Amino acid sequence: MTHALHYGTGVFEGIRGNWNEEQGVVNIFRLREHYERLLRGARLLMLNIPYSAEELCDITVELVERNEHSQDIYIRPLVYKSAEMVANLKLQDLESDFTLITVPFGNYLGSDLLRCCTSSWRRVDDPMIPARLKICGIYVNSILAKTEATLAGFDEAIILNHDGHVCEGSGENLFVVSDGRLITPSLEDNVLPGITRDTVIQLAQSELGLDVLERSIDRSELYLADEVFLTGTAAHLTPVVELDHRPIGDGNAGPVSSKLQKMYFDIVVGRTEKYRHWCTPASPRLVTV
Repeated sequence: MTHALHYGTGVFEGIRGNWNEEQGVVNIFRLREHYERLLRGARLLMLNIPYSAEELCDITVELVERNEHSQDIYIRPLVYKSAEMVANLKLQDLESDFTLITVPFGNYLGSDLLRCCTSSWRRVDDPMIPARLKICGIYVNSILAKTEATLAGFDEAIILNHDGHVCEGSGENLFVVSDGRLITPSLEDNVLPGITRDTVIQLAQSELGLDVLERSIDRSELYLADEVFLTGTAAHLTPVVELDHRPIGDGNAGPVSSKLQKMYFDIVVGRTEKYRHWCTPASPRLVTV
C-alpha cells in the first residue's frame, strides 16, 4: 500500500562510485550536487525528510564503507511518499520516507559505441511533469522509449520534445559536435540538468577551449553532425556512431568525444588532482556492530 508504488510519488538520484585500485577507495562523483538536486525534487513533491545535503552525504559515505565495496558501484537514494494510503492524491496528507542502496555496477548501456533510433515517444513538457527533476513516475516515459529502441535492435533511444526538437536519450543528456563547436539542448527543451552534462560543459570550455552552445537542436542536425555523444551518471560519456541507420561522422568515436571521455574517466576515479574536489572518497572497512 505504499503510495509511491501506486502513483510514482517519489524522487531519486543515480550516483556513481568509481573504484580506484591504487588509492584503495571508491570515489563518489559530485555527491553533494546530486543530493542538492534530490532535495529540490523533494520540495516539489512535498517530501519531507529530516536530512540536509551534508547529512545525506555522510550517510552515503558510511553505507559505502559498511558495504565494503572494492569495485564500481551505483548509489540509489530514494525519497518517497510512504503512507499506506490509496485513493488519496493530496501530497500534503502523505508521510515521507528515505531509503538508500548501493550495488555493484558496470557498463550501463552495454556498448562503447552506440547505435540509436529516434523514438516515437515524445518527452513530457514542464507544465505536465517537470523533466528537470528525477521524479519516479516520469521515468515511464523513458522506459517506453528505451524498450521501443532495444526491441528494434538499437542500443538507445533519442527522444524529441513536443516541438520536435532533440531532447535527450532515455536516461542521458545529448551533445553534438559541429564545426568545432559543442552544442547541447537548452534546459527549456525539457532536459534534465545533468551533473555529468555540467561536468562536460566545464571540461570542454576550460580544458579544450571549445565554444559550448545551449540551444534547440533539430533532428536533422544529428544526421549531419561531426560527432554525437550521450552523457549521464550511469552512461558516463558514450559516443553515438549511428542514428536511424545513418552513420554519424565517419561512424567511429570522434576526436572531441574521445578526449572528453578520457578526461572524464580520469577525473571520476580520482586521478586528476585539479578536479579531486569533485570526488568524495570512501574506503572499504570491516564494521563491527
